[in-house]
Amino acid sequence: MKRSFKDDFNMMAMLLIPIAVAVNLVGFQLANVLRLPIFLDTIGTILVGVIAGPWVALLAGLITNLINAIFNPVYLPYALTSIAIGVGAGYLSKHGFFKNIPKTIVSGIVITFIAVIVSAPITVLVFGGATGNTSSLITATFLASGQKLWSAVFSSSFITEVADKVVSVLIVYFIVKGMSDRYLSKLNYGHLYMKRKNKK
Repeated sequence: MKRSFKDDFNMMAMLLIPIAVAVNLVGFQLANVLRLPIFLDTIGTILVGVIAGPWVALLAGLITNLINAIFNPVYLPYALTSIAIGVGAGYLSKHGFFKNIPKTIVSGIVITFIAVIVSAPITVLVFGGATGNTSSLITATFLASGQKLWSAVFSSSFITEVADKVVSVLIVYFIVKGMSDRYLSKLNYGHLYMKRKNKK
């Protein structure tokens, strides 16, 4: 069934947006406090994309980065990355890529490529290749080994993003798996993950 942009923004989906933003912010702060080599700041965005569609996830990702940018302006340009991740997660979900663990891991790798393709040019063109996070240390290592700036940034971005995104999509997979059919039935893409329907 073809859905319009307006259809995605039903009442249930709108209520999910602040929850998704809160999950993103908590995940991000947790990763910072524990000094993890991953970000955990897109779990909510991916979750909304999976069960509510790409356009709702786009908005959740954008709001998350706007809030983070209040405390650290570095995150403002990366709103484009969050938007791309949300849209990507929504379309992957629409095509059944979160229905089991192997497909979910593939989704994580696809989302990694989306994140790297969007964020690496921002890192190079806006910040000269370094933003002060974990990936900047890896970039410096690649540069020291003789790699060119663009190659070093893409390589370091992929290394940090692939771990983050695979962990994030697996967390989302288990959250969705734990949702009741009654709740899923009220969400745009929820019917794809209802246990009753999928038992054959």
